[in-house]
Amino acid sequence: MERYRDRLFDVHIERNVVFAENVPHLAQKHYITLLASGLNTLSNEIFILHFFKNTEKTLNENLNADVYFPKNDLTRMRPFVIVVHGGAFVEGSRHDQKQTVVSYCDSLAARGYVVASIDYRIGLVLDGKGRQLFVDSLDIKRAILWGVQDLERAFSFFRRNSESYGIDPENFFIIGSSSGAMITLHFAFNIEKKARALVSLWGAVLDSGKIRKISSPVLLVHGTNDEIVPFKVGVVMNIDSIKETGQLLSGYATAAAAFNIDFLSPVFYGSFAIDSVLKEQGLAHETFFAEKMGHEFATKEPYRADVLKKIVDFLYKFQNNEGLENAR
Repeated sequence: MERYRDRLFDVHIERNVVFAENVPHLAQKHYITLLASGLNTLSNEIFILHFFKNTEKTLNENLNADVYFPKNDLTRMRPFVIVVHGGAFVEGSRHDQKQTVVSYCDSLAARGYVVASIDYRIGLVLDGKGRQLFVDSLDIKRAILWGVQDLERAFSFFRRNSESYGIDPENFFIIGSSSGAMITLHFAFNIEKKARALVSLWGAVLDSGKIRKISSPVLLVHGTNDEIVPFKVGVVMNIDSIKETGQLLSGYATAAAAFNIDFLSPVFYGSFAIDSVLKEQGLAHETFFAEKMGHEFATKEPYRADVLKKIVDFLYKFQNNEGLENAR
């Protein structure tokens, strides 16, 4: 049994750690939020969605994290992982155990990492009236920007308080899922706050020209038939394609289909495009591309176990002094 590779510890969770205070959140809920809360997805789960009327009215609230520790661990200067949940910027939370990425917090802490599942500001603005509602492309970009700012807040907080949490400030990792992966990848463009490595689960970026700025090694995980976040190049939340392929997994996709909400998405560059640029640039990365699988395919076996193992093996390389050379 080996630390960082095998489960060795029970896990202790410190909940509601405030990492940023008085951060402006969207405040004026759209009526669709109430209507959508009664919808069931194909998985028969009820989701709470966050749609708003505008960005002008805000309410200052704190951002929190749930921090997972290996119990009775005497090691100090432990590697630290930040987990950024998914949810199309309108749903999900740091403690949503239905999300595979949140379940990884326990798995990694049991292997000796300290892990924080963080809040970021969720919510999209709905424009239009009646049956002509839409999310504007500028608001999608605003949501990503806010998410990156919140991830930066978490990154800075835990670096400042690394001694208190028994973590190594130079050994930080980030794992993001879906919208959380978009935030993670866009955070990677910031060379001043650099994680040691990143994991993007079904993520994408807005600007293909900035992909070469991703200087941290990255693991890209994606289904080749993903219609929610494009595997290659395209728009996110393509509702017609989602209906055709039956990928109504999220509350947002279900609400968009039910209320005819248009998602006026800008063009995104998915994992295939990112992989292509990183290969061309000779930048360290790995991939796990699941043929003919859709969004969040790791909820199903055998992919659930396979993706977790891939993540564990990828992160282990940086604890075993292999690092950049073998994370390609």
